[in-house]
Amino acid sequence: MPRRIAPERREQLNTRDELERLISQDVEQMQGLVQQAQNVLPGRPISGFLDYHQVKEDSDSDASNIVTSIAEFYLDKNIIEEIDYVKQKSTVDRITVSNLLFQMKTAEHAIIKLLEEIDNGNTHPRTFEVLSSLQRSKMEIVKHLAQFMVIMENNYKSLKEDYRIKKAEEPQDVDGEFTDENGSGNKIRGTRALMETIRQVVPEHRAEGNLRKDDIEEIDGQ
Repeated sequence: MPRRIAPERREQLNTRDELERLISQDVEQMQGLVQQAQNVLPGRPISGFLDYHQVKEDSDSDASNIVTSIAEFYLDKNIIEEIDYVKQKSTVDRITVSNLLFQMKTAEHAIIKLLEEIDNGNTHPRTFEVLSSLQRSKMEIVKHLAQFMVIMENNYKSLKEDYRIKKAEEPQDVDGEFTDENGSGNKIRGTRALMETIRQVVPEHRAEGNLRKDDIEEIDGQ
């Protein structure tokens, strides 16, 4: 039977989904604004070209470091490496953070170029309009990045607690050997086998008067 999701956990998941939707919209909007900025900028050669491939690699690297540091702060490395769900979630988080960083850096580049054009005398109203839109979109991405960081922290913190509960609910096998007073050995495997062995021995000891009343009641209560 699937475990019921707590209201706080459900609210976190809904917030994350809404944030991811907003991020997707902002990324598309930012790409359109960057294209508009390129159209506004003159076709003459401009110094300081941005190496977009290098920016993408840097964004991937920064995102990997961010997500790894958060995950390892709350989870042991063996959990991150062995549990497939945690690995897949970390991969998705890296992609999201990388996209946010890349869009933020490219927006900064476009803003700088527009400011340079304005300083060089390009005071067309459209230039200021695109510049203002880029600045607003960049601040939205910064805000979403900060929010997504908080969501990631809460998610990995919840994963740590979920993993602890899952391990506690798993049956623990206890292997060993039980020897009564007569020297006969009974090999046991698992907690249930241990309790069955104890119940078989109890009547004999009860008849011999070797068990206290409290001990009998405690074992029968199992």
